[in-house]
Amino acid sequence: MINVEYKFNAFIDAAASDMVAALSRLVSIPSVRSESKPGCPFGENTVRVLNEMLSMAEKMGFTVNNVDNYVGTIDYYPDREPTLGIMCHLDVVPADGIGWNTPPYILTLSGGKLYGRGTMDDKGPAVAVLYAMYMLKQLGVKLKENVRLIVGTNEENGSGDIVYYRRKAKLPPRVFTPDATFPVINIEKGMIRGEFTREIVSEGEKSIVSLNAGTVVNAVPASAEAIVRGFDVAAVTAASEKAPQEVSYKVDQLDDAQVKITVTGVSAHASWPKSGKNALTALLVLLSNLKTDDATAKEFANITKVFSHGDVTGEKLGIVCSDEKSGALSFVHSVAKYDGKKYVGDFDIRFPLCESVDGIRTKIEKKVSKYGIDVKILSGVEPHEVDADSPFIKELLDSYTAVTKKAGTCLAIGGGTYVHDIPGGVAFGAESRGESNNVHGANEHISLDKLKEITKIYATAIYRLCGK
Repeated sequence: MINVEYKFNAFIDAAASDMVAALSRLVSIPSVRSESKPGCPFGENTVRVLNEMLSMAEKMGFTVNNVDNYVGTIDYYPDREPTLGIMCHLDVVPADGIGWNTPPYILTLSGGKLYGRGTMDDKGPAVAVLYAMYMLKQLGVKLKENVRLIVGTNEENGSGDIVYYRRKAKLPPRVFTPDATFPVINIEKGMIRGEFTREIVSEGEKSIVSLNAGTVVNAVPASAEAIVRGFDVAAVTAASEKAPQEVSYKVDQLDDAQVKITVTGVSAHASWPKSGKNALTALLVLLSNLKTDDATAKEFANITKVFSHGDVTGEKLGIVCSDEKSGALSFVHSVAKYDGKKYVGDFDIRFPLCESVDGIRTKIEKKVSKYGIDVKILSGVEPHEVDADSPFIKELLDSYTAVTKKAGTCLAIGGGTYVHDIPGGVAFGAESRGESNNVHGANEHISLDKLKEITKIYATAIYRLCGK
């Protein structure tokens, strides 16, 4: 074993430019979910990126299978059932351009870091796993068991791809995903995604006319805009000075009657909202400060009482909770639209082992009812936990330690991954604790050294799990 693992460094160094080229091809495809079409369940670009990945793997000598453009599989041995499954996703959250220093869909190497949407979540890790398998094959390693790389296209929007795949095929008995943090994630918090509505009629001469903010439910919104009627730039600017100042405001006169407000914040993953700056909730505060001659400003103020700026723990909703094993609840109001008649908002909650979907729902409904706000839970999953002492986890931890020389321990996260509903499934990398790669935000990146290191980690894990 030691002799094989010793050869990894030289191979990875030689293959680094090919890995970067492969990642560049994947990043260049904006694989954000779009309208479903025949043969394109999650949009045309998710099919394009899936086929690109499978084409690369096939040219490397692997047996590939496209499962109806939902999922692709890449097998080390074509004639054996896999005992290890590694699940990566090729879809990404949108890159709205705000705050990016480089084009988000052009892989850019700068200062030793590779910038682009998906470089860490999860195209970079997918390339690492593919090249880990390729390295073993090129080194002539005869595994005793088959490993299957499973690449999906809908992880960011509900994992319907894996639901479809599991109807078609049985998952291997051991599964991990490189879509979180090292060393090993054995606990994933529960997740709730919901929608709330409030009838708000814009009817005054001085009124809030419309609002649009956010792009996806699982990210802190970096941008928000609204149009107001009957106010001049000076009045709106004065209101912005009383609003949260960690975001920026731009006020433009559209015509004699209307002013447009644009707010720019900082995006972040919904599981770690305190690292972002919420443009939407800041805009709500600004609008609440306006003196409208109808009820719009008052109604927006009521929304801020329960969906409050800066509240990332759900305190105003009465859902604050935490436990020692899985940590604290996190909350973000992420998407909203208002058309002058109805406000529709989306929110994302990640909750610890000590709570449940029903418990959270009951508390929220009780809190918002007095403001005339209707809440609907669109999806909810309970927390996921795997025994930290399982042999599978121990082998993954040993592989991590063998490469990094760091002690391996189990961790809990707020993010939900492909393995959330898979018994025994865990997340294994690819970020490291304390590392910030701007996942779901502007300037997402992975360092070249990191890409090489995780390739070695995954090759070591595959060899130890399937080669003994």
